[in-house]
Amino acid sequence: ALLSRASRTTDPQDEELDVLDADGVPTGRRKRRGDVHRDGDWHAALHIWVGGVDDRGQAFVLFQRRSDTKDTWPGALDVAIGGHFRAGETLEDAAREGEEEIGLRVPAGCLIRLGRRVAGGTTPPDNEMQEVFALRSDRPLDAYRLHPDEVDAVVRLPLDDALALFEGLIVTAQGFTRSRGRTACRPVAVAVDDFAAGARDGYAARALR
Repeated sequence: ALLSRASRTTDPQDEELDVLDADGVPTGRRKRRGDVHRDGDWHAALHIWVGGVDDRGQAFVLFQRRSDTKDTWPGALDVAIGGHFRAGETLEDAAREGEEEIGLRVPAGCLIRLGRRVAGGTTPPDNEMQEVFALRSDRPLDAYRLHPDEVDAVVRLPLDDALALFEGLIVTAQGFTRSRGRTACRPVAVAVDDFAAGARDGYAARALR
């Protein structure tokens, strides 16, 4: 299944990634993204949780809906900004993902470090050492510019409701979404199963806390 998705994905399979060991230490080897995913190699990734306060004073958290052409978790909701560290990249380099994916410039000095998440053991294998950060942005949904291949929509949920969802206190959370190519926002209800990995293992709740 992974090979068939890789053959039709819009993700750049030839970009080089640094291969890490199981402790997150660079091995000195570089491999193509497609080969890293195929072989289940450990590699570095970036997660930036974006939240803010709306014009009514309500705290919210922003998510992206991954395109159906992504090579991992196609169509799933995910952290607002995420991507790989390409070979040799610094945090400042990797933060380009914010502007590329949702049109949000991310100065590295504005990021708040939350820690590192070891995310592995999925099927098919996608073994990542995720550097996790938070960023405040009070932008309305219609201010984001979505990548034409990677991001299908942005979704905004009230922070308290998102926490309740990930902590199992509610079944669905109500929010708003805007799809790529549209300016209008519409109501949306989301469940834990709509999200990529991390929604059920406590990661999302810990990050939001």
